[in-house]
Amino acid sequence: MLRPLAIFFLATAALAQQPTFRAATHLVQVDVVVHNKAGAVAGLQKSNFTLLDEGKPQPITIFSVTASGGHTSSATPLPTGAVSNRWNKQGEPLATATILLIDRLNTPVNDQLYANRKILQFLQTQGARDRFGIYILGNSLRVVQDLTADPDRLNRAIKNVKPQDVKRLSADVKLDATGDAVTDAMLANSISALQDFVLDDRVGTTQKALIAIARHLAKVPGRKNLIWVSGSFPLLIVKPHEVIDYSKDVDAAARALNDANVAVYPVDARGLIGTPAGNAEQGPAGRPNCFTLGVCAPPEQRGGPSGVDTMNTLAGLTGGLAYYNTNGIEDSIRKANDDSEITYTLGFAPSDDSFDDKFHKLTVKVDRKGVDVRFRKGYFAMRAQAEPSVPETVTQLLQSPLDATAVGLTAEARPDTSQPGRYDVRAVVDLRGVQLTHANGLSSGSVDISLFIEGTQSIRTLNRRFEIPDEQLAAALQSGLEVKDSLNAGGNARSLRVVVQDRATGAGGSVRLSLWR
Repeated sequence: MLRPLAIFFLATAALAQQPTFRAATHLVQVDVVVHNKAGAVAGLQKSNFTLLDEGKPQPITIFSVTASGGHTSSATPLPTGAVSNRWNKQGEPLATATILLIDRLNTPVNDQLYANRKILQFLQTQGARDRFGIYILGNSLRVVQDLTADPDRLNRAIKNVKPQDVKRLSADVKLDATGDAVTDAMLANSISALQDFVLDDRVGTTQKALIAIARHLAKVPGRKNLIWVSGSFPLLIVKPHEVIDYSKDVDAAARALNDANVAVYPVDARGLIGTPAGNAEQGPAGRPNCFTLGVCAPPEQRGGPSGVDTMNTLAGLTGGLAYYNTNGIEDSIRKANDDSEITYTLGFAPSDDSFDDKFHKLTVKVDRKGVDVRFRKGYFAMRAQAEPSVPETVTQLLQSPLDATAVGLTAEARPDTSQPGRYDVRAVVDLRGVQLTHANGLSSGSVDISLFIEGTQSIRTLNRRFEIPDEQLAAALQSGLEVKDSLNAGGNARSLRVVVQDRATGAGGSVRLSLWR
């Protein structure tokens, strides 16, 4: 796991000068799930995939496979004493990260009661390997339980979630006629305007919540699942003289979720409801709905329950799948969780001329017939990566009780038998989380590695600036950047904190090592 890599180092110094970059980007990674009628398709190789950026084929420089339970095709146990913020002791990726979003805002209270029971049934049977979190959307977003693999915490959390009737105006409000045509028309227009206002507010609140979740999960590595248990909201409402289109709101939320590598799996909290007559989302005379992206709903989705178009659109844009018109909500949640049973990760480094500050459409093809391929639909190709609004300092990363995971890090510390109290430290930084600059056939970057003996005030910081020739980039991204150092921990030291921070973005990774003898 901790393998050396031949990289050209430019400098090694404590607290070196901040480098300036011309243009930079992270490696673009796309997680892909492939299914046929029998289920997840296993055994695919890099050669089976074609990855296109705005229709242009891209060389796949990274390829890995993660299967259910975290097992990979190339899992290698970590060396004795080594610790990683991305892998367990068996060399397997950390468990799936899934957020259950219980949507009160868009779900009637009776449906909330039913959905809560089904969610509890699912949590009581879900595997301990999975990391789950429970969020609630009412008039605002609330975290009930953030990501954890502790089933007891999840059960306690869901039992404390009480249904709540969030104020919402029914779409079928009717007033008794007054007998005066002018007055009746004014009242009807007022009710319609109020309904539109409430729906606008509901859609806006939902969009902001989805974007907030995307930002929160952005630093969690790998593909994340967002299971949205909801009654949803209409994507398109056609009135006699007006069309209300919320597809731009959904599109904005989907782009934020794509950027954070979050796949959305909407689950209809209303259960089996059939097709209501006069569905407000149907076009005039049964005309199929077409969204802002120019995609019409397939025949089997037209005229379905209200909000289904929204569910299908959000799922399709982010690489997820929508579940609706079934009473088996707990089974739908389980299917959504198991959808990424086998995940193929493809990665490529965009060329310099690709950066145009626009959203780039991604396409993934598989040379297999009869398969369904799902993946996030794009990324923003920014000319310069924006600095984090509030980047964490090295001190904050060192003092945090949790490991930072934005940059992958594996480290070990071995005692120097010839010098009591001295340790040889070796760390490997996953360059896939580091911002790289490409120029003149070289990819360059800069990271700080900080070592902190807990219980002391001393922090040792090393800077590594590096350049990687194009022909070595794929190997470097696969193996990582190896850093070695030696330090005197003294006779009473018990633990060592190791932190890596990308100097271009402030993104960090950290682990805590026990100093064994």
